[in-house]
Amino acid sequence: MNAGAGFPILPLLRADGPLPALRDELMLFGQFVGTWDMQVEFFGDDGECVYRKPGQWSFAWVLDGRVIQDVLTYPRIGGTGRAIGTSTRFYDPASRRWQVIWLGAVSGITVILHGGKRGDGILLEGPDPDGTLNQWMFSDITESGFRWTGLESADRGATWHLRQRMTGTRCPA
Repeated sequence: MNAGAGFPILPLLRADGPLPALRDELMLFGQFVGTWDMQVEFFGDDGECVYRKPGQWSFAWVLDGRVIQDVLTYPRIGGTGRAIGTSTRFYDPASRRWQVIWLGAVSGITVILHGGKRGDGILLEGPDPDGTLNQWMFSDITESGFRWTGLESADRGATWHLRQRMTGTRCPA
């Protein structure tokens, strides 16, 4: 039996690396390709941590090396099984910005964000379906680790609240 028969799109999805013509731009997120052990934290309205569990975040080149896709998993909050979601990240040369589309397969939430390099980190911004503004930031980026922070604003950016933080450590290849 053909190994791809159960998932015939995998060979079409997978790419060996970045599209050469955009390599420099694509490496902003390309530097995350691989698997990361994560410490996943969620925060309540009062700023207190309400959830802390280990997770895993894997990034890979897809679609002829034009896109980086990731899969994030961690134990479900207050339930059985796992929370799982995926993002596709692609660079738009015309706008010189990244677009990220997050699909929370368990939460049912889809978020579209735009942004790119900001200082030594990465800043992505966009609204939830209910209009809540998001700022997703990658910081403290090294070859072996990074921090991801998710902020939300329900008042059009007047005040921001920490909702999620994840600290990653690269898994051995």
